[in-house]
Amino acid sequence: MANITGAPEGRKEITEIGEPMPAAPAAPLDVAPSDGASAKKTTEGFASEAAFEDYLDAVAEDVLTEETLVDIERAAAREELQRQIEDVRDEIGNLRARLHIIRNRAGSVVEENIRWADASAHAQLGDYPWLKLSGAMAAAFCVGKLLQRLPFGSLATAAAPLILAAARERRR
Repeated sequence: MANITGAPEGRKEITEIGEPMPAAPAAPLDVAPSDGASAKKTTEGFASEAAFEDYLDAVAEDVLTEETLVDIERAAAREELQRQIEDVRDEIGNLRARLHIIRNRAGSVVEENIRWADASAHAQLGDYPWLKLSGAMAAAFCVGKLLQRLPFGSLATAAAPLILAAARERRR
């Protein structure tokens, strides 16, 4: 019976359950042989050393540098800031629309209160209620001025003993 396990880079390794694991390589990888075999080991899988160098250059171009990472972070921060600015602009638009509605309703309330006051005045005073009301106010002003000219001080002095005597008799 065989056990199949996934190895790195998609390679599959088949081992028998009772089969021992393969032994480690005989020569350590960090020891360089004295002959030209070292060039062959580093470029293994490539046609030549130049192809290997081209591959390394292509991979080095794809590596993210610190400047690239900073630029990516700045772009992400800028996008987030733009999104927040758009959200604020949308909220301002919503608030302006609500304020417009409130202003219209307030104007309607004021107009309704004016209509109600006018209808109430017509109901109480009949035709031309504001003319009748202003006539009553003018008459009250004239009566007030006439009362200011009367000598109430001497009348009050003469009437005070009579009022006190009447109050004493009521107590008895």
